[in-house]
Amino acid sequence: MSPFLRLQLVLLLGNLAFIAAWAVALTRPPGWQWIGVVLLALFVVVRVGGMWLRARKYPDEGRSRRAAILSTFVAALAVVLWVYTALRGAP
Repeated sequence: MSPFLRLQLVLLLGNLAFIAAWAVALTRPPGWQWIGVVLLALFVVVRVGGMWLRARKYPDEGRSRRAAILSTFVAALAVVLWVYTALRGAP
């Protein structure tokens, strides 16, 4: 398995954790705060960490670094939106 395919699978896992965190925030099952926060932390660690790992391992004229910066910004925005939804409540 190529390293890029492995990285894409890890990033997919991070995205699935984010979708699951949203599902938990919107359905609010018992213990949803802890489950949601753990899934959100998994998303940030896997998604942002994976992008920065790729940027360090495969520096290609700064393209990977710019992608990692953009991914970090988008992940931070996603976390803010999740926290806003969790505090405000589901519509």
